[in-house]
Amino acid sequence: MASFRKKPNDKWEYRVSYLDKQTGKYKLKSKGGFKTKKEAQIAAAKVEEDMNYFGFSEDGEENVKTYFDQWLEVFKKPNVKPITYTLQEQNVRLNIIPRWGNYRLKDINRLEYQKWINELRDHYSEGTVRRIHSIMNTAIFDAINEFQIMKMNPIQKISIPKETNKNDEIFYFTVEQLEVFLNETQVKVKNAKYKLSNQYYNLFLLMARTGIRVGEALALTWEDIDFEEQMLNVNKTLVYPLNSTPYISTPKSKASLRKIKLDEKTMKVMKSHRTNRKEVCLAYSNYESPKEENLVFFQHDGRWLRTNVVRDYFKTICKRANLPILSPHALRHTHAIHLLEAGANLKYVSARLGHSSVKITADTYLHVTKKIEDSALDLYQSYVK
Repeated sequence: MASFRKKPNDKWEYRVSYLDKQTGKYKLKSKGGFKTKKEAQIAAAKVEEDMNYFGFSEDGEENVKTYFDQWLEVFKKPNVKPITYTLQEQNVRLNIIPRWGNYRLKDINRLEYQKWINELRDHYSEGTVRRIHSIMNTAIFDAINEFQIMKMNPIQKISIPKETNKNDEIFYFTVEQLEVFLNETQVKVKNAKYKLSNQYYNLFLLMARTGIRVGEALALTWEDIDFEEQMLNVNKTLVYPLNSTPYISTPKSKASLRKIKLDEKTMKVMKSHRTNRKEVCLAYSNYESPKEENLVFFQHDGRWLRTNVVRDYFKTICKRANLPILSPHALRHTHAIHLLEAGANLKYVSARLGHSSVKITADTYLHVTKKIEDSALDLYQSYVK
């Protein structure tokens, strides 16, 4: 509700009453200096329209938790992929709200925010902190440019502490370690329930020889494998959120939509896997075929394999084989590094992995590409002597 009054200096002022959602009490927003009552009425109407349209308090008065809850649900969820929304919601709930939830937007200051970012780097990787900051920065940007409820962004150009030794983050198997790992996967455990199944060996070998992500592997259907052309079509990924229903989504990026040439051994294993899946379903009465999709990999009830189960089994194999305890993603790094060490072209490796640029591949596997560069220079020096 707006009210107007003429001040002693003959200028008009408006007052807009609004409910502060944080305190549950009504507040007044006022502004003077208008030459006529009509000008004040037009300005007040615009203020009321903005407040009603966006549902947020102006001038940075909005509570951070209230703002983020609505920003995510109303303005982000309908416009991003489900997997993107899930990651954003988790970062807001687990990191942003616990630290800033009781603040007003205008109370976020640069110094305090930078200290928080520095603290996050003590617990998370540089990439994870960049993602958290990106969400926060985008939300503040929208508060300024979309909803006009803030005047400036206090967290622009914040410094994210860089990795001191990024190479240490790249975990992979050597050629010898990979062989030990895959051999151990084939060993039949005495009390195993489905001894006839070779599924995990086939899954891990496929990942190790193609570099596909675990979600991409678990989403595969037999239509994605062209046995005549020896090609693997990567066009989707399985998303398995914690305590939620799994679903199929498009791959991580446009570049992740790709076709991968399969080598002879991988083709032989996948043909054997197709037969083995049928044999397992026939051999065990409680082992069901996939219910809706012609899945390549599936659990005993016919549903997608759970990513956490795959991860746990992978670590179990590592322990049994006395290898470093890695995650399935290490097979992706393993494939890339083995290709590069074998002399494969960097651009080819980048396309095979589905990276959006060759620079990502080069930066990720810097220690390997540096080794290749040094070897090439040694060859050149030997040639021109």
